[in-house]
Amino acid sequence: MSVWFLCALLLSLIDQTEEDGNQLPVKEVTVYPDKSDTFDKGEWVLNVTWRDEFAKNNQPEKLTYDIEVLHTEQMRTVHFETIQVMPDSAVPHHWKWTSSVPLQCTSHSVRFRRRDLHQTSSWTPLNTYKGEDQTAKTTIVYPDNQVFLVGSNVTFCCILKTDEVQSFSSSFFTIRISNRTYITNPVHFNTHSGSGGENIQCLDDGGSTIFIGYPPDDQNLTCVTRDLSSVVCQWERGRKTHLEGDNKTIYTLNGSVCKFDQCVLHEKNDTIWTLNATNPLGVKTITDTADPKHRVWLTAPKNIQSRAVHARNATLQWSWNMENYASFPMTCQVELNGFIYNVTFHGLGLSSVILLDLQPSAHYTAKVQCGSNEHFYRWGDWSKMTDFSTKEDIPEDVDIWMQYWEQNTYIVWKPLTKQQSNGIITGYKLTISDSKNKWRNTIHRGLETPLCHNLTSVNEKGDQIITVSASNSAGLSPPSSITIPSFPDNGVIVSPINSSNGGFTMFWEESSHSSCGYVVDWFPTYSKKRCADEWRKIPSGHLSTWIPPEFFQPGVRYTISVYACTAGAPQLLQRREGYAIEQRPSEKIQNLRSEREGRTLVLSWNTVPFGKQGGFILGYRLVIFNSDTKRTINTKTTREPTVSLTLDPGSYTINVSAYTSAGEGDNATVSILVEKNTHQMIVATVVGSSVAALVFIIITILCFRKRKWLKEILYPDIPEPKLTGGWTKKGVYCSPLIEGYMKCEIQEAYSTEHPSTSLESGDSHALISHTSRVCPAHNFYQSTSESTVVSSSPDDAPSVTSYSSLLWPCIENLSSVTENLRYNMTLPESVGVSQVPELTLEMQDSYIPAPNFVHNNFDDKDSLVDKAQASWPTNV
Repeated sequence: MSVWFLCALLLSLIDQTEEDGNQLPVKEVTVYPDKSDTFDKGEWVLNVTWRDEFAKNNQPEKLTYDIEVLHTEQMRTVHFETIQVMPDSAVPHHWKWTSSVPLQCTSHSVRFRRRDLHQTSSWTPLNTYKGEDQTAKTTIVYPDNQVFLVGSNVTFCCILKTDEVQSFSSSFFTIRISNRTYITNPVHFNTHSGSGGENIQCLDDGGSTIFIGYPPDDQNLTCVTRDLSSVVCQWERGRKTHLEGDNKTIYTLNGSVCKFDQCVLHEKNDTIWTLNATNPLGVKTITDTADPKHRVWLTAPKNIQSRAVHARNATLQWSWNMENYASFPMTCQVELNGFIYNVTFHGLGLSSVILLDLQPSAHYTAKVQCGSNEHFYRWGDWSKMTDFSTKEDIPEDVDIWMQYWEQNTYIVWKPLTKQQSNGIITGYKLTISDSKNKWRNTIHRGLETPLCHNLTSVNEKGDQIITVSASNSAGLSPPSSITIPSFPDNGVIVSPINSSNGGFTMFWEESSHSSCGYVVDWFPTYSKKRCADEWRKIPSGHLSTWIPPEFFQPGVRYTISVYACTAGAPQLLQRREGYAIEQRPSEKIQNLRSEREGRTLVLSWNTVPFGKQGGFILGYRLVIFNSDTKRTINTKTTREPTVSLTLDPGSYTINVSAYTSAGEGDNATVSILVEKNTHQMIVATVVGSSVAALVFIIITILCFRKRKWLKEILYPDIPEPKLTGGWTKKGVYCSPLIEGYMKCEIQEAYSTEHPSTSLESGDSHALISHTSRVCPAHNFYQSTSESTVVSSSPDDAPSVTSYSSLLWPCIENLSSVTENLRYNMTLPESVGVSQVPELTLEMQDSYIPAPNFVHNNFDDKDSLVDKAQASWPTNV
């Protein structure tokens, strides 16, 4: 305390000793904080005001000041700023500064000086705002009970009691700014606080609470009138502020405080409405402009109830609790059974409406809402719900048809829906008569019987007219009639049909007999339950229809028929049968039986019952299992319910199953033992041997008769070697001349054919005589009268031997004069072949016989020679 006082005194003395030209003539300096409802819990803004007595009108436009803020005890500058103000001696100058810590934390002093173009004045004396660190009796934390925006940085201070300073230690309050005050580093709050705020603790007996939230952000103010005399304003609430209690948002409309979150103005002539939303963090202002007459939002009708309820109409009544509504033009609508009624009602002060076209014997719920008819703004509130039930009316006409199957005709009709019944159906009335109205029969059917009737002996009675009517408490429905022909099937052949997307698509040709369209009906083909017919009426001009899958069950065969609707009896155009969805057979084949004759086994069976087939039977699959070898030996399929098998002796198990396009059914099984038969084996052996012997005999006879042909086919003659080109054949020919002499000569034949064949066949060839010689024959002609030809043929060997001794010397001399012989003649050893080795003929060559001659009278030797030459054949 004494140090601070001495410093202040010293500064005052220094200021007083300054020259008169530098002293700042500032007076009426005031330092004070901004005040608020929570100023005692934290002050942040320091205000400074002063007057400058030298400020005159002839001064520069602006005065410049240096302002400095200090923490008084430490004389530490915390802020320095240069400002400019307008020179005005009549009005005090004002400056404000926001501290980073509450002003209560410690004393703050302010001083300033003025600057001009040439000089700077001295500092003014310190003007101090005292903090509570000088007077506090207890430990205090600032700020306390204040509101901060989310995202703010807040610095807290803790003012200690004097006896606590020496022992104080904190990890949160770490910065000392005076003898008794410690502050924190700035604390960042990035989320809103809870309803109880954020608690900051210094010591056990000192702490504070702050609140973190948002300013108001309300939007879209809308003001309407509900009672035609006041205005009610509504708006969209913005982001939640998370501030409650004393810090919550306060709303005012045109200056009037809104209570219970509702703003109501009774000034109905106002056309502009302004809403202010205020909380400690800010103010949000929104406005709305409109004519209240164009913003009418009616309240809900009261006491709604039904009156005068009939079968097809009813009256609704209600009242209003607003007197101004009685003459107000309005429009109203009704919600009936959850749907808006198709008629809108108008009137002044409307309080009742009549609902038409209702369903007889039906239960309804209704409510009403209304709005302005002249300047419609929006529908008013809904009234409470009321309910009522209409009375019964006669039923609608019945949809009837016929079903003809297996020589039986049924009259069938569809049950009426709740809307068609117009009440509770109590029964049906059937009238049966002939086409000429000569007789009539009436039948009453109750609800406990099926919706069909069997007509017996139709073809005996001719065409019949059937009429059906439904009844309830209000009476009978209009009659529905159909004419049943004597023979409804009309001789039409049933054909199969495939499904289309799980249903059936039917096509037909246009019929000239159709006068009211067509009828397509369908029913389960093999159902034991009759009267299961369904049908659809097709308008004229349509020649196809698709029946969806919901009408069909998988694995059930259906019969679908197309009829032409005529003025009289319906005419059948076509009839089809098929499965919407095929399945595997649900039962196995029946009565599987076998008959065996030797190794041939005949299996037969009855097919799956029609109602259990599940689809069109495509065939049957047989699996043959050999029980001895434990394996399947054959699998085969057949389309007929019978099959023949040839099996070797052994034990067999045969499984037979029917199959459709969806798969196989269960197997029917039969076990068979095929035994060996000795008698049959003997017979088979004898028959086989006999057949083999017979075949052998036939083959032998055929081979014998065709032996030449077989020889040519199997063993043809091997052709002899054949020389190519020309060939030459030489021979020695001797012929008697005169008694005691023989003429021998060497002749050479040339030809392109084989020597043997050409000479023997007598074909033409060139004969060349090389040379000749006359030799003494001695006793040659005594033993023969024919000329002898020396040949190489073995058959001629004896003749050659006979005359070799006689002819050889001559032949030897003849051959010695022959040149270039190509062949040598081979003679038997008795002839002396070794003596003439170069004259030898081949074995294939045949000799050329010498010409015959007759011993006649010869004149001389030459004539004999001439005669002998003349007698030679010309073809040699």
